[in-house]
Amino acid sequence: MSTEDFIDYIINEYEMIAPEESGHDSDSFWKEVMTYYSDSMLKASVTKKNAARILYAFLRHVIKIPNADWNNAKKLRDIYECRVCAEAIAQTYERGIINASAETAFGINDVMMEADLRDSVRKTLNYI
Repeated sequence: MSTEDFIDYIINEYEMIAPEESGHDSDSFWKEVMTYYSDSMLKASVTKKNAARILYAFLRHVIKIPNADWNNAKKLRDIYECRVCAEAIAQTYERGIINASAETAFGINDVMMEADLRDSVRKTLNYI
């Protein structure tokens, strides 16, 4: 699944379960995540750090849930290799949306399989 397909999948799945009058703002989510990526990046496979950034933007803009405290995420040594991703990684990890690759590594550059991406969307939408 490409990054663009993943973003579309999130919005489509959300629209199937959320009533229009819910007050959630998927437009601001879409606008934010589209600023992250160039056309070539949108065609690329989804890495864990990019999935985390996209899902975190959805949690903030659409579901509007507050950040969780960093408890278990502190042990992930690679979380700071992407400074703009650190909060997103921590939030999706703390909430059990995306699992770490190892006990002390999130695996920020690992490409996620389509089944795992779909599962992460399902877990995210459970917060609605």
